[in-house]
Amino acid sequence: MRTCLILIMLPMAALFSQSPDSLLVKTFPQSNKIFHHPPSPFFQGRPTFLELFVDIAWDSLENVSIFFKTENSVDYQEISLEKYRGRFRFKYDPEPFPGDTISYFFMATETDFSIHVIPLDDSGKIKPVQIQPVDPIKYYESMTP
Repeated sequence: MRTCLILIMLPMAALFSQSPDSLLVKTFPQSNKIFHHPPSPFFQGRPTFLELFVDIAWDSLENVSIFFKTENSVDYQEISLEKYRGRFRFKYDPEPFPGDTISYFFMATETDFSIHVIPLDDSGKIKPVQIQPVDPIKYYESMTP
């Protein structure tokens, strides 16, 4: 009896557990309740805030997260965000997260189990933001005549 119960529970545990990377194959409805604009320019070696604006009542929000990785990471890391002056933000610091390419997306979940994700492609699949930091000296040299 005990062996049978374990054999039934193992497949169920695999069904309900998911990694952040498994979210990339799911589809989500388009939502205008969350907004993010990638920072430009995004400089090498300098901390930068990635900000998310949420148009959902604060008491209905369950969690707001960023899923983040660099090319040195194998999987996305989920980092819960705290509210700061009417927005949510993540401080990208190149020291703990080194890399030449940064990839991320945001997810907001509500207490009624609604999920809002940004950015999405036209079919509703997550399309992570890909950013390559630029050298600030080269950037400003290209700006001056």
